[in-house]
Amino acid sequence: MKSFGKTPLAWKNLTHDWRRLVVAICGIAFAVLLMFTQVGFQNALFDSQVKLIDDLEGDIFLISKAKFTLASEKRFPISRLNQARSCSGVQGAYPLYTELTTSVLRRMENGMGNRGFPLRSIGFYLDDPVFDLDAVNQHLLRLRSQGTALIDGKSKRSKFPFPYDDDDALAQEHVELADKQISLVGKFELGTDFAHDGNLVMSAENFAKFFPHRVRTGNPLDVVDIGIIDVLPDADVEEVRARIEQTIDKDVQVLTREKFRKDEIGFWDKSTPIGTIFMAGKIIGFIVGMVICYQVIYSDIADHMAEFATLKAMGYTARYFIFLILTEAILLAVVGFIPGSAVSAVMYSWLSEQTGLLMVMSAPSMLLVFILTIAMCVASGMLAVRKLLSADPASLF
Repeated sequence: MKSFGKTPLAWKNLTHDWRRLVVAICGIAFAVLLMFTQVGFQNALFDSQVKLIDDLEGDIFLISKAKFTLASEKRFPISRLNQARSCSGVQGAYPLYTELTTSVLRRMENGMGNRGFPLRSIGFYLDDPVFDLDAVNQHLLRLRSQGTALIDGKSKRSKFPFPYDDDDALAQEHVELADKQISLVGKFELGTDFAHDGNLVMSAENFAKFFPHRVRTGNPLDVVDIGIIDVLPDADVEEVRARIEQTIDKDVQVLTREKFRKDEIGFWDKSTPIGTIFMAGKIIGFIVGMVICYQVIYSDIADHMAEFATLKAMGYTARYFIFLILTEAILLAVVGFIPGSAVSAVMYSWLSEQTGLLMVMSAPSMLLVFILTIAMCVASGMLAVRKLLSADPASLF
């Protein structure tokens, strides 16, 4: 055992044939890339779905009890906000309006309109502290003009090919929203998600003019999609939430930010095939990596069986060989993870630019894939070492 401590036998076994090592690293890196792809897309789609929630001010949110996801156009009367505003501990209550079904944006060229594509339109009263987005708050003065809006710079470029980086050129675009002319006076960044290929932000007054059909009769702003509640600094959020829930009518859900996010992600993860699909992808990547790693370690054991037999005959125990193969598997996992994660980071950046999704290689994601890579290689090593442990030294010469 002392000689093993002085001689890095596991590393020597891996590096004695550099061509084989390179092939092994490429195989492990490919498996890492597969797992990062699945984890990245899953996190990106879920994070993108709740990005609107994250970018809103407020501590508590009101939505209709019939609203099972943000994309569902279920609304509640604005009187519920007035009820919530009367509760102690509430600093302010503000409405947010969204529209998708009839929110079709069409680029006009040569007097003719190109094919229109739906995107989410968002309206709010400009004096209300609703958005935690500098790009929106800096353009409030421009949004006060009639028929103006900001466009999401992360909208799908293939559907909305606008000069996002030039506000002056953007304002010159001839665009129609819901068959009415609109002027795009700037951009902000929110991103796409499961249901929305882009976003527009505008004043509540403009929103009402573009989407008067939200109610059959009366003011289209009398029905609200999301209510945003600010709590006083010295008030307990959960206590205020419970107080509001007891006060207002029961057709509205009263949610903290955390619960709002959890419910939205839970819907897409549990009530749709998306969670199952991504889980299957991660399992496939794990199995592919196991097969590759197993082949590498098994071949190494087979090529050096005579040497291992000699060590066995000298009295080295099964524990020694298990430790040796485990060390080799972990080394293989580490050297394969590094290029795999580097390629994945480049892929994340490219996909984020192309799709508008929040493809971010976060520390938790990297830790998860690294643990899966270690587990994958260790499991392969334990399968491969059985051949060595079951071998009779006398039959190997």
